[in-house]
Amino acid sequence: MITRKYIRNGFTKPSHYPEFTSSPVYMDRFDTKDGKNFSIHWAAITKPFVMVEETHKHDFDQYLCFIGGDPTDTLYLGGEVELTLSEDGINLEKHVFTNASTVFIPEGLYHCPLNFKKVDKPMLFINIYFAATEYERKT
Repeated sequence: MITRKYIRNGFTKPSHYPEFTSSPVYMDRFDTKDGKNFSIHWAAITKPFVMVEETHKHDFDQYLCFIGGDPTDTLYLGGEVELTLSEDGINLEKHVFTNASTVFIPEGLYHCPLNFKKVDKPMLFINIYFAATEYERKT
């Protein structure tokens, strides 16, 4: 089948976040026409924790998505998420989300800490990025 190359099955692997109560799903390295691979990872967040403490940047574009875990009301986040952003790595701006949100992080934008500060109901965290190589953080 010629079109089979367009389908990838998700897989799980052990998480380095002990706070994850279920295995995250990974769909890595879809080839794109411009040479930037597309990867997507998602996990259910069921309790508060700081996922990433260090402010950092990447050499690729990234999207962070925060969606309510109730499939009948995905806009209700069911908690509070804090994410810090900065264009220069010095002037840090903290943003707080209480509704479903997506954050575009262009190449070079400093981001984090990422703090799932309050979790009243499970929420879905989705990390999408376009990297030609492996995921790498830079300070």
